[in-house]
Amino acid sequence: MLKRILFPNDFSEASVRVKDKLKKMSDCGIGKVVMIHIMDERKLAFSEYIDSFSFGSFKLEKTLKIKFQMKLDEWKIEMEKAGLKVTTDIVTGTPFTTILDYAKEKNMTSIFLGHKGHDKKIDGIMLGSTAEKIARKSDITVVLI
Repeated sequence: MLKRILFPNDFSEASVRVKDKLKKMSDCGIGKVVMIHIMDERKLAFSEYIDSFSFGSFKLEKTLKIKFQMKLDEWKIEMEKAGLKVTTDIVTGTPFTTILDYAKEKNMTSIFLGHKGHDKKIDGIMLGSTAEKIARKSDITVVLI
């Protein structure tokens, strides 16, 4: 279960908790952690209207990718200092399907993710929609933190 952990990261408070738990588990035989960030294509589709002064969505997507990679690199360094072997990736797609496809393609043994991300429209929600779908549909172990 801990050979190849996929850690989908949206930089939310829940993702911070996942990172902290993984750091505490560094001596539990974790093989490697693949930390990915999904750039939601549904949100990028409207970026040309938001960012009209930067040559449309391509420029915005490229800028966001650079910023997300910098943040992933910060987290990677922090996790490596705790003794974890970490790689990072940025993928564009719909989070739920992209995470499951990525896990299958890369032969991951488990998925560790926050129980809810940034979307806090509903107070008191116990489980976000992406986390719920992944937990229900995944063929591998899912740990929600």
